[in-house]
Amino acid sequence: MNKYIKILLVFFGLILVISVIWFFQNPGSLFAFGPGVQDFSKNLTGGYTLYRNSAHEIFAAPDDGWNSEASIIPSKIININVYNEFIVAERQGLKRRNPNDSLDTYEIPDESIKDFWILNTDKNYVLGNLNRTDFKRKLDSLHIPAGIELVDIYKY
Repeated sequence: MNKYIKILLVFFGLILVISVIWFFQNPGSLFAFGPGVQDFSKNLTGGYTLYRNSAHEIFAAPDDGWNSEASIIPSKIININVYNEFIVAERQGLKRRNPNDSLDTYEIPDESIKDFWILNTDKNYVLGNLNRTDFKRKLDSLHIPAGIELVDIYKY
């Protein structure tokens, strides 16, 4: 019986050592479970921030809070970049998961809707719901390089 206890203690000790080594190689990953572990915010330009509050709630807004008079780019931003005082973004539209259920207000991505947005942080105005052609025209009229690369929000 004493032999089995020793084997059991060695086995548990080995598991503990492996866990400690893994924890120090990946700090914080041992406890990265549950809601909110992927949420983040990234500074943009002109006092604006890109917020990711959930998988589908990704938007750009002033970092000191906002009201109905502040210009924002609503959810779901998928690609973004900045040029001087402008925030340029590609957005995927959202639709209600159950449009017939008034209590279910959860929104999911609508693959058929993609549009472009340009937000001027200096003058507090936003141009939204632009198709690709209108987007290119607005970039030209605002003197934003037409070749501006919109970067995936997770790589930005």
